[in-house]
Amino acid sequence: MSNISVSVKGPKEPQMKESLIPAATTLKRGLAVIYGTDEYHAALASTLGGAIQGVVEEDAVSTELPVSVIEFGPAIVQIGAAVSAGDFLSVNAAGQFITAASTYQIVGRALSGNSNAGDFITANIAPCGAVKA
Repeated sequence: MSNISVSVKGPKEPQMKESLIPAATTLKRGLAVIYGTDEYHAALASTLGGAIQGVVEEDAVSTELPVSVIEFGPAIVQIGAAVSAGDFLSVNAAGQFITAASTYQIVGRALSGNSNAGDFITANIAPCGAVKA
């Protein structure tokens, strides 16, 4: 059996999710989101090193149809720079996951790695808001 791409098949461990209405159809699989205008809407997490609510599980196709947001547990995430397995993760201003710097909030940990921005990895999401020391 050949290797299965994590960008096609998702992780199989338990997850905590909620359905939110996307603020825009630009919310794509693996991007970090925050609550939008209220707790029923999702908006792109666009603060470098900021807090997140979770990760979009599948592309938004309409601003009227909800998207599934993974708030805790394993998820497929899009990276904005090279990430190695075991790295603590934060987000960039495009909602992509990056290796956490000393002043960034840790929102997860990489379970796999990749060196290409825009690619996908598997990560354990835990948006606890702790800052890397």
